[in-house]
Amino acid sequence: MESNEDLDEDPPLVPPTVERILHRAFCLSAVICRSFIDEPDNEHCANLQAAMKAWLHDMGAEGELELWEADCIQAPTGSLEPQVRINASWLAEGLVVLIWALDFHELPAHDKCVDPKEVTDSIDFLHPDAADILEEIELESAEEIEAEASKAFAVHWRLRQFQMDGRRLDFAKFAETAWFGPLNIEGIALEDGDLAINGMAISKASAEQLASAMSIARERHRAFNWLLGHAEIYSDVDPST
Repeated sequence: MESNEDLDEDPPLVPPTVERILHRAFCLSAVICRSFIDEPDNEHCANLQAAMKAWLHDMGAEGELELWEADCIQAPTGSLEPQVRINASWLAEGLVVLIWALDFHELPAHDKCVDPKEVTDSIDFLHPDAADILEEIELESAEEIEAEASKAFAVHWRLRQFQMDGRRLDFAKFAETAWFGPLNIEGIALEDGDLAINGMAISKASAEQLASAMSIARERHRAFNWLLGHAEIYSDVDPST
């Protein structure tokens, strides 16, 4: 008979397999690409859309598509809602985390947006032999993924906290004494003791810079949590702090 203590325990996390990470990266690449080719009556866009659908099928990655992703990819060019295009384009910030875990790309700084084409190219997006890279993959260790995930949490937490109160914080000191446990900020750029955004303290960053950094942080935090096994479905991951 299970004790009450056993019943209260959270189920163990089950990280995705290497193959599933690669297929998720393929799917994200396709959705990101789709967000940039939404011109109506454009033959090049239509041809590229058809090519990416066929490519996902050939890679055996179609089963990893979520419903909204499949709808996005299938939608006629020129028909996507503006917010869907925006949401899809920001997926590049989560994609780079998955590609980093697969050891095909470096992790960018917390306040630097990635180049979507650069990250999708790094896993041979639309290349007919892209599935072959599965044999080359050396997944980052669980310890390394957990370490980088903890940094992503720390950055996201600081941005969220500043968003709520707008106050300067000795982030370096707080990271050591946080009531919810020490925060890992190793290698994270600071300025005047606080989180740096574009080379300046967070309190001096513009609203546009802060919004960009927050979008980056949210998507990368989501990707890390998915890698750790916090949810089976990528978009079901809760990246809250």
